[in-house]
Amino acid sequence: MLAALLFVALAGLALAGGAAACSCAPQAPAQSLQQADAALVGRLVAVQQRGRLHADYRYEVQRVFRGGELVEGGQMLTVRSARRAAACALPRRLGHQYGLFLVRDRGHWFGGICGVIEPQRLWHAAQRQPRVYRRSSGHSVVSCASA
Repeated sequence: MLAALLFVALAGLALAGGAAACSCAPQAPAQSLQQADAALVGRLVAVQQRGRLHADYRYEVQRVFRGGELVEGGQMLTVRSARRAAACALPRRLGHQYGLFLVRDRGHWFGGICGVIEPQRLWHAAQRQPRVYRRSSGHSVVSCASA
């Protein structure tokens, strides 16, 4: 579902005119966590425009809750998203920590505002999941808590 939502939001970028509006379907954090290719907390360090519709958002990864085989704490991660809020772009506040649910396609990470969560809410969702792989600062942990 998350992958489908992000795909629809990103596909809409190619067709969107100046009057586009972002709309996100509500989804429980636990469900988003299960469906994402990666779930992490990262600090936004840069935003670089990529053409008229897209931008690359650079994050310093601080904690990984899903996708630890592809992403590590301390790593710099580039996520492609829309440039404009009306097209569901990622937030642009440099230096701010964001919880992110991301999708990986053809070797690239994609995300949007529909996949942004407060870091504390992401942590709580991960604590309730059985066997969610988490990595932070090079330390890996396997949680075996029951759902």
